[in-house]
Amino acid sequence: MTQLEAAPATDTISILITDRIAQEGIDLLRAQLPDAQVDERPGLKPEQLKEIIGAYTALIVRSETQVTKEILAAAKNLKIVGRAGVGVDNIDTQAATHQGIMVVNSPTGNIVAAAEHSIAMLMALARHIPAANASTKAGKWEKSRFLGVEVRNKTLGIVGLGKVGREVARRAQGLEMQIVAFDPFVSPEQANKIGVTMLSMDEVLQQSDFVTLHTSLTSGPQGTRGLIGSRELQIMKPGARLINCARGGLIDEEALLQALNTKHIAGVALDVFSQEPIRDNEILRQLLAHERVIATPHLGASTEEAQVGVATDVAEQIVTVLRGGFPRAAVNAPLILPETLKVLEPYMRLLERIGRLYTQLQPGPLGKIELACSGEIANYDLRPLQAALIKGLLESVSDAHVNMINAQLLAKQRGLEIIEQKSTTPSEFANLVTVRVPGTNGYAASFASKTGPGDERVEVISGTVMHDEPRVVRVGRYWTEFVPEGYILFCRNQDQPGMIGKVGTVLGKAGVNIRHMGVGPTSRAPRPAELARQAGTALMIIAVDDPIPDWALAEIGAAGDIFGVTMVNL
Repeated sequence: MTQLEAAPATDTISILITDRIAQEGIDLLRAQLPDAQVDERPGLKPEQLKEIIGAYTALIVRSETQVTKEILAAAKNLKIVGRAGVGVDNIDTQAATHQGIMVVNSPTGNIVAAAEHSIAMLMALARHIPAANASTKAGKWEKSRFLGVEVRNKTLGIVGLGKVGREVARRAQGLEMQIVAFDPFVSPEQANKIGVTMLSMDEVLQQSDFVTLHTSLTSGPQGTRGLIGSRELQIMKPGARLINCARGGLIDEEALLQALNTKHIAGVALDVFSQEPIRDNEILRQLLAHERVIATPHLGASTEEAQVGVATDVAEQIVTVLRGGFPRAAVNAPLILPETLKVLEPYMRLLERIGRLYTQLQPGPLGKIELACSGEIANYDLRPLQAALIKGLLESVSDAHVNMINAQLLAKQRGLEIIEQKSTTPSEFANLVTVRVPGTNGYAASFASKTGPGDERVEVISGTVMHDEPRVVRVGRYWTEFVPEGYILFCRNQDQPGMIGKVGTVLGKAGVNIRHMGVGPTSRAPRPAELARQAGTALMIIAVDDPIPDWALAEIGAAGDIFGVTMVNL
């Protein structure tokens, strides 16, 4: 296969790896997905990647490959992009979300490596190790030139007290440093538990002898791009040292060069840069040549252990997603713990089918929809259930590809509003989900056939899960119980003997086998025959093995006492 030859356009899973990752990750993919095609093509140019990406199901990258909006637009079959590392600023996650492409990373695989490299840079700054090494190897003995400082009893300021920041704090405490930090998402109580004092950003900069950055790179008015600029550098303690092993764009590099030239900053250690690799950037060239700058080529995660860790971590998540599961580190989807997913998954299947059922029984514009959950499931984050419902509603009436990633975005674009209601108190069942659509659009459906006594809108569908199997237990005002799958005939009829026989006779003539048949009354309570007759109508639900011919549907509807005949396919 040539470099630009695309994977064959078949149903076979095809995985493209465009950056070098540890062999252990590739071996895992091939072992867990033996029928998948796994292609390693490092060094592809953007136009080459755009040309072939449409044939692939999954893409794995590190930091070199830029997964742009244009490339994602060409990725017609792509389900997931895996980043073998933490940062995803080289992936257009907004474009991926819009297309329903999941983005996962490996947020824990290189935590220790990044923390250790930060501490190594800190010590190298304190003791002038790189310059002293170069001087000694050049045959010099400049002992008095490289007078260092101790880190014991110094203050370390950590900007971003996430996973890496916390590991840095632990190691710095072992060096007897005092730790202060700024992170708008970490409470003082949480920080106190690990021996860290939370301060404002300005206070951290003003009080710290060493400042290390451990935050993600984000854009926008409240983003972190250019977080350390001229103002921040000037309010740092004179003679302080700055370390950045996080993201290059966090520091205004021109302002940093000026602060070094004025000797306000004693030294800087940089593992990341705004341009990687560095080519024709004059500011970066001057920074690299500066005597008080230590630089490494983005080595924060470059340990044998970390490379294996991030490669196997992202490979495991790729396998999980391609097998229909949910990953542990989705960047553009809500986090779902495995134990939570185990509880919610059958209800997700149920709500997707309820959405499909509603749009076939009650076609028309969609607006405001209420999703009510009662019982134990109300204790969980219900966003996965909302996504499943949206998927069922929209995919039945449009060509949209809806999944957990883009469900909320597509719903908003189509004016669909989901209102969530919760009650931990069980109602009719231990757990019950109810989809309620207020009758605001006045749209008549085939189920509300005008040939029957009184048009009926289907405004409520309820369901539950029994023995891990989704069951619909209410359609409109009728209580019933059936598995929502396959071909199902719905019709209302006079609540009197002989109705099932009439329908069964016609289906027999059509050669359509009945898999399940039930009649739903308007109340769950047992009713005497006299009250049943007074109730007027009942709902007949007949699951069949094959589609019912149009002539048979017409004959059933022509009986006179059977109306609202509607065939659905779930």
